[in-house]
Amino acid sequence: MTIYYAKPYQTYREHLDAVYNAWKEIIEYKRPLIERLSEVYGFSVERFLKGSLMTVVLHDIGKNIEPFQKMMDAVRNKTKFDRRKNYRHELISFNLAFRAWAELNKANRYSSYPLEALAVVGHHRPIDYDLSSYQREKISDLPQVYEEGLQKALLYAEEIFTSEGWQFPYLNQKFAKANALKELKKLFNYLPALFKKENYSRVRALFVLMKGILLYADWLGSSSNKVFYSVKTKEEQIIDVLNKRCKEKNINFKGLSKFQQKLSQTNGNAIAVAPTGSGKTEAAIFWALKNLKDMGGAKIIYLLPTMATANSIWSRLCAFFGEENVGLTHSSANLIFESEIDDDTSENEEKRNLLFDQTFIRPVTVGTVDQLLTVGFNLGKWAIKELNAANSVIVLDEIHAYDGWTLGLIVSMVKNLAQLRTRFLLMSATMPESIIALFQKVLPNSAIVKDTELLNKKRSKYFTKNKLIEEDIDAIKDAVKKGYKTLVVVNTVEKCQALAQKLMDYNPVCYHSRFIAKDRKAIEESIEKARLVVATQVIEVALDIDFDWLFTECAPPDALVQRAGRVNRRRDPKKDSRIFIYKADAKTEKIYNPINSPNIVEKSFAEFRQAHPDLKEKDLLAIVEKVYKENPVEKREGFKEALQQYEQSQISRLAILDNVPPFDKYEKTRISYYETLSVIPICFFSEVLNCLPKERKWYEVKIPYWYAKKHAHPHDGILFCHLTYDKKLGAILSW
Repeated sequence: MTIYYAKPYQTYREHLDAVYNAWKEIIEYKRPLIERLSEVYGFSVERFLKGSLMTVVLHDIGKNIEPFQKMMDAVRNKTKFDRRKNYRHELISFNLAFRAWAELNKANRYSSYPLEALAVVGHHRPIDYDLSSYQREKISDLPQVYEEGLQKALLYAEEIFTSEGWQFPYLNQKFAKANALKELKKLFNYLPALFKKENYSRVRALFVLMKGILLYADWLGSSSNKVFYSVKTKEEQIIDVLNKRCKEKNINFKGLSKFQQKLSQTNGNAIAVAPTGSGKTEAAIFWALKNLKDMGGAKIIYLLPTMATANSIWSRLCAFFGEENVGLTHSSANLIFESEIDDDTSENEEKRNLLFDQTFIRPVTVGTVDQLLTVGFNLGKWAIKELNAANSVIVLDEIHAYDGWTLGLIVSMVKNLAQLRTRFLLMSATMPESIIALFQKVLPNSAIVKDTELLNKKRSKYFTKNKLIEEDIDAIKDAVKKGYKTLVVVNTVEKCQALAQKLMDYNPVCYHSRFIAKDRKAIEESIEKARLVVATQVIEVALDIDFDWLFTECAPPDALVQRAGRVNRRRDPKKDSRIFIYKADAKTEKIYNPINSPNIVEKSFAEFRQAHPDLKEKDLLAIVEKVYKENPVEKREGFKEALQQYEQSQISRLAILDNVPPFDKYEKTRISYYETLSVIPICFFSEVLNCLPKERKWYEVKIPYWYAKKHAHPHDGILFCHLTYDKKLGAILSW
C-alpha cells in the first residue's frame, strides 16, 4: 500500500489529524471572537465553522501529486531533488476548495467572495493580482495527480466532517486536474465587481478569521510545541514579583499606587497619563489582566516606539509571565530568522518559534508598533497577525513619541481593530490634550486615568544655560568627579561620539543608533551600572534606569520631560537631582522642527528659561501644552495623508490580496527624510565572510544613504562599507 506524505516525516493522515486537532483547540479558544464578529457583521457561526473546517481538510490535499511526493522521498532518503520540477500543491488544493465553497454557498451564502478557496491557495505564498508567487507553475505542465491518494484524502475529509455532525459535499476528483492558474485569473477579473457590492470591512474580517485560523492550525499541527493561548496569571502573582523586585533593590514596597489600582479596575479602552517612574508598565499589566478575562481569554500585545524600549519591556514582562510565554518582535529580534516558514520540507522548530513571535501567537508579545502597523498594508502573515490582534488587549506605550505619519497610521489601526472589538490602553508621561481628544474620537467610551498624586510632586531642579553643551564640558566632568551618576543626552550621533571621546578619561558608556547589533545589545545591558552615559534620544523612553544629574541639549518639551524621567525616578526628596538644559544647535533644528511649525525647539528653550527651577510634574505638562498649542496633532506633517493610507491600501488589494514587491513608497510605517542603509563595517570583512548568512545581521549598522553610496561596495552579495568602527564609540563617519 502506497503511503502519501504531507511532511518528510509525517504522513498525510497524521498531518491532517494533527491540524484538525489543533483546529478544534483554536476554535474553542477563538469562539468568543467569532461570536463577537458574527454580531458585528451578521454571519452564521455554524456556516463559518463549516467553511473553516473545509479549509483544514482540503488545504494540503494537493500534496497527493507526483512532484511533491518525489520531493518528500528525496528528503527522507537524503538525496537531491530538482525543485524546478516541483509544483505548488496549493493550486491543486484550490481547485477542490473552490468547488467545496460553491457547494457550501448553495445552502448558506454569507459572502460572494470564495473566502475558503482564497485562504487555501494563499496559506503558504502571497497572492496578488499577477500571481507572482507562481512563475514556475505558469510555464510548467500540470502535474500527475495520484488518484488513490486523492481518494483517501477525500475519505479522511468526509470522516472529519461526519465527526462534527456535518455533511461533506461531493467533490469529483476531476476538479483536481483543472488549471488552477486560469481559474484564479478568471476569479481575479471578477473580484473588483464583487468588491463594489460587498462591505469590504466585513469581507476582510471574515477572511482574517478564515485564513488566520487555517494558518494557526497548520503551524500548530506541524509543531511539537504546546502553545498556550492566554496567560492565567493573577494580580496577586504580579504583586508578589513586584515585592520581590523591590526587596532586591532595597525599596520599601507599599502596595499598588492609587493610579495602578484605578487602572487595574478599568474595564474597556483607556487612556493613561502618568509621569515617568510611576509604575505605568505594571499598571498596564493589571489593566490587561482585567480586560483579557472579560474578553474570554485574550492575548496581551505591548507595543513601543523603539527596539531598545521593546527589549527592555520584554525583560520585565518575562519576570511576570515567564520567558516561554512572552514573545519579542521587531526588525532585529529575528536576526536568525532567514525566511518565512513556507517550505514544505522545513522542520526547524527554532524558526517556527520565531514565526510564532512575529504573528502574536504567544500569550504575551512585546514589539515595536511597526509590527502591527504593517497589517494594514497586507504585508507578511498579516491575516494571522490581525486575527490575534483582534482577540487581544493592546498597550500602546509612549504614544506621544511618533511623528505625524506614524501617528496617523496608529489612529487608523486603532479605528480598524476597535471595530473588531479589540481593547486598547494608550499611555504616556506627556500626552497633550490634542492627542487625548484625538483618540477619544476613535475610542469614544475610553476612560481617562491620570496619576494625580505624582503630578503634584517634583523630583529635580531645572536650569537652563545659554550656551552649547560642548562649551560646558568641565561642568560634566565636575559632576562625575563629585560622584553623581551622570547622564548626557545630545541630539546627533556625531556630537554623542565627540563628547564621549572628550570624556573618555571618565569611562563613559556611549549609546546611540550607530552600533552593530552585537555591540548595542551589550551596551544596553551595561547602562544601568554605568556612572556616566553619553547618549542620543534613543535613551528617552521605557528604559528603567536612574541617574542623579542630566546634561541635555534642548529638544521638544515632551522629549525633555522623557529625558528628565531618567533622573531621580523614585523621587527621593533628599536627593540632589538636577537637569541642565543647553541651547540647541542648527542640526537639532533640522531634526525636530516640523515644516508647519518651525520654532518648536526655540519655544521649548524659552519656556524652560522663564520657568521656576522647582518644577512639579504638572508644571512640565503645562509647558508641553503651551509649546504645542499652535501645533496640534492634526497639523503634524503627514498625519492627514497617513489617515487615508490604510483605506487606499485596502481598496487597491480588494481588502484581502497580499502586498508583494515592488511596494508602494507610502506603504511604510515610518517616513524618514534622512535615508539610511544597513552596511557591514569593512573591519569585519573576514569575520563576516566566514560566518553563516543568518549571523551577518549581527554586524550590520545603519548609516546615511549618501555616505553608503560613496563608501560602500558589495562583495559576494554582502554590502561592506569603508568607515572607522570603534566598539565603544560605534561607526565613525569620515566627513
